Amino acid sequence: MTVPTMNADTGDAPLPQITQTESSVFGELYLRHATPVYRYIYVRVGQAQVAEDLTAETFLAAYTSLSTYREQGKFAGWLMGIARNLVADHFRAHKADLSLDALSEQPRGQPTPEETVGLQMEIEHLRRAMQALTDEQAEVVRLRMFAELDTSETAHLMGKSEAAVKMLLHRALRALRQQMQRQEETR
Repeated sequence: MTVPTMNADTGDAPLPQITQTESSVFGELYLRHATPVYRYIYVRVGQAQVAEDLTAETFLAAYTSLSTYREQGKFAGWLMGIARNLVADHFRAHKADLSLDALSEQPRGQPTPEETVGLQMEIEHLRRAMQALTDEQAEVVRLRMFAELDTSETAHLMGKSEAAVKMLLHRALRALRQQMQRQEETR
């Protein structure tokens, strides 16, 4: 069985018929969706190792729950819902808050020391600015910007209309921009 190419407009291809024995097809889906899932989780938990573990758990849960997937929604949205639930379970189990210390971990690659310091400062700046957002605003930014979900997928996961998500994102980005400008002025 071959995996169809991704649709450039949505970043999501029609999901091929998969059975649990077709692990090579699921491997292709993993390659296609692992990075956005990891980014979403990493932004939520702030620790690379935890994000990697939760990403693996997300795909394991998806693999074992393929029978619950309904084709009226996109696979990426269904997968991100699993990731979102696992992150919530992680926080309930560990009763952990995000710490700025966790931001010092680099998710992947070997940047130069100068790049590392610059990236750490940017991440810290963004993290502080996002703390000023409401929970809903922060979630819509994480889903749209870091998990790269489209508006309809984000609306479905958040239980809102597409228009409400667009407005929420607009307000969140405006508030984020203002907060970052305020932080910049106080430096």
